[in-house]
Amino acid sequence: MITFADRNDKTQLEKMWQSIFLEEDTVTGNFFENIFDSTVTPVIKVDGEIVSSLFLLDCRIGDYKGKCVYCAMTKYAHRGKGYMKKLLDFSYNYCTENNFDFLFLVPAEKSLFDYYEACGFSKFGISRVHTINDTIPNQREMLKCDCQIEFDNSVAEYWAKACTVYGGEVTDFGFVFDDEEKVIRNANGKYENIPEKHKISGTIIKGNITFGEDYSPAMIKTENEKIKKIDCYIGITLE
Repeated sequence: MITFADRNDKTQLEKMWQSIFLEEDTVTGNFFENIFDSTVTPVIKVDGEIVSSLFLLDCRIGDYKGKCVYCAMTKYAHRGKGYMKKLLDFSYNYCTENNFDFLFLVPAEKSLFDYYEACGFSKFGISRVHTINDTIPNQREMLKCDCQIEFDNSVAEYWAKACTVYGGEVTDFGFVFDDEEKVIRNANGKYENIPEKHKISGTIIKGNITFGEDYSPAMIKTENEKIKKIDCYIGITLE
């Protein structure tokens, strides 16, 4: 049976998160202190023990509002029982019943795309854009995104802090360059010159959305065909 987690479940959820993803307690502590109370958290319990769960974060794509699946996890001893599929179906039904337009996620690795497609998701937008080595200029492609997926400020701040815990520097939510290496705009639609640190790093948005070392698509589940056609950028760019 699927239920919603509450404050009494925080300790169980944090321990499961740390054991599965080997996450630093600084990161999980930040999440449960600042984010958890505003999330929708469906869980599956067996004999009072949480064995599978995910967090649903508020997000927007343009004028559309939805939920983002975050930290989907199942304990090793309970995998292969279809629990995550049930949670994803439950989450999508929750979205439709509460007037949300879509359910969104970013697969943790390439092998999961087929799994999420079987759960009704399709590839969408661009995520995880990384710095590109300046010695590979032929990889520099131009892309203009219609919009960027938006999260509450508290979520953005949490992710920024998580990045710095692991030694990354949050630079921006991506830049679009023209052929002369001048910024056309960043993903928020602001036009500006390239900051000095980006002249060195060569951070760019890729134009191809197939899975690769430098970029990958996110995934979305929605009945709204207009949303599926939006060119959207997702993620935090690191140096």
